[in-house]
Amino acid sequence: MAENTNSPYDKELDFNYVSGKVKGYFTKTGDSFFNAVQFVKRNIIVLVILFIAGVGFGYYKDYKKGPYFKNQIFVIPNFKSVDYLYSQADFLNSRVGDSTFFSNLGINSTKQVRKVKVEPVVDIYDFVRENDNLKFQILKLMADNGDINKIMEDDVTSKNYKFHVINYYSSEWSTQQTVDGIMKFLNNDPFLESMQKEWTKNMEIKIAANDTLLKQIDGILDSYAKKMSGNSVVFNEEKALDEVLKEKQKLVDEQARNRVDLVNYSKIIKDGSAVLNINEPTLLRGKMKMIYPVVFVAVFVLLAWFLSFYKRQVNKRKIVITENE
Repeated sequence: MAENTNSPYDKELDFNYVSGKVKGYFTKTGDSFFNAVQFVKRNIIVLVILFIAGVGFGYYKDYKKGPYFKNQIFVIPNFKSVDYLYSQADFLNSRVGDSTFFSNLGINSTKQVRKVKVEPVVDIYDFVRENDNLKFQILKLMADNGDINKIMEDDVTSKNYKFHVINYYSSEWSTQQTVDGIMKFLNNDPFLESMQKEWTKNMEIKIAANDTLLKQIDGILDSYAKKMSGNSVVFNEEKALDEVLKEKQKLVDEQARNRVDLVNYSKIIKDGSAVLNINEPTLLRGKMKMIYPVVFVAVFVLLAWFLSFYKRQVNKRKIVITENE
């Protein structure tokens, strides 16, 4: 028969062991707290000086860094210049800090441009609203085979949006002069300038041709109106008249878009509205006066702990050597 080892004596020993461990833990905690109080008491002057120095240095760093602003320029890249816009923005970003480069653009301070990034203005409704059935069918096919939100923000899709926004960041108050300098750089390309002339010329020809067609349609409608007044209308002409009216409406809508596009063709990258000096807080900006005091005090405490630990280890080894002798 197996021997029963769970005696009351063993349980009492287990309880005493656990109780001793708990008491030891609280004793060590109390000792540590007392030592911390004693440490603060002994070094209170040094700690106060370090805290004040940290606050002062933090204020200095916050002042030196200064504010951080986000600026936005809403643009329309014309003449299939979307990829050009994004690559030029990357180039601008690579020249941040180059005072000579930005001075040539009329931007006299490198603080005016600290970072440049272009993003599309996602407008899927405008994307499919245009009379381009191919766009709609492609988008529909892609949506059937994936997440529509991801497709809308995909690089391939996003570069087909009409409007894009140039985000540039500055560490001082930005002005219209900086916007003009950036747009001057973006619109300085000989090839696209030649394309601009041809596209503008073609658009003017197209507008003139559509105006002629509209006059001809108006002539047909006037002739039809005279027939109606003479009561000589043939009923099978109504279907043809309906097609004429639809064609006129289509041309009127197209002319409206063409005239707006002609205005936008005045620049390769046509700038619209600009929103300047949006305060852009970052994780650490403006908080150095709170961070540096903690850092200074923490470094001092760690150094003091290390020196205390080192002295204890040296003393232990001295005792061991003495006992062995």
